[in-house]
Amino acid sequence: MSINAAIPTALPSEPSVRGCQVLYLGISGVLHPSESLYKLLNNRSPWSDGHSRFESVPALEEALQKWPDARIVLTSTLPWRDGLAATLEKLGPTIASRVHGFTYEDLTTRATRAVRNIRTSDIRVVGYSADDYWRMNKSHVVLSHVEWAQPSARVAVDDEDILWPLEVRRDHVVLTDGCEGLRSPAAMDRLLTVMLGNFTR
Repeated sequence: MSINAAIPTALPSEPSVRGCQVLYLGISGVLHPSESLYKLLNNRSPWSDGHSRFESVPALEEALQKWPDARIVLTSTLPWRDGLAATLEKLGPTIASRVHGFTYEDLTTRATRAVRNIRTSDIRVVGYSADDYWRMNKSHVVLSHVEWAQPSARVAVDDEDILWPLEVRRDHVVLTDGCEGLRSPAAMDRLLTVMLGNFTR
C-alpha cells in the first residue's frame, strides 16, 4: 500500500523541547573533523594531523552563552552507537546539560506522524521505524523532528548538505566543512549569525 507523509498528529508523550529554542547538533564534521572524509581527502588521520576529538566544544560553549535557555538535540549517530550517557560525557558538563535527547531515539520511540493513503485518502497515525530513520538524510531527520517537537525556534549545524529546502538552508542551517567543523572562523561566524536571527526574536 502506497502512503504519503502528511502532517504530524497527537504524540505519545510531550517532547521535552516543545516551545523551546533548539540547536540540532551533529558531532562528526562539526565538533571535530569527520575522520573518514578527512582520510579520503588528505590520505592521513585528522588525529595525527593536529586535530582532536570534540575540539570545538569550547567554541560552541562560548557561542551559546548569549542564549542560556537554548537546548540541544543531537542528530549524530554517536548516541545510538555508544549510548547517550557516554556521548554526554565526551561533550563535557556545559554542553551535556543542554542536551535534551537525540533524534534517533525521539523519532523511533516517541514521535508519531499522520500518513495518507494516496488511493483512498484515509489518514492513519504511525510511528517511525528504525528502517524509516536510516533511510532519511539529515535534512529529513531534522525537519521530521521539528514537525513533531515544535520548537519555538531552531538552528541546525551539520556537515551534510543534502536536500535542505532553500528557505530552511538559508535561515536555519549552518553547514560546516567536514574536515574543519566549527574550528573554521567562517562556520563560527555563520553559527552566531543564524542563532542571532533565530534565537533573539
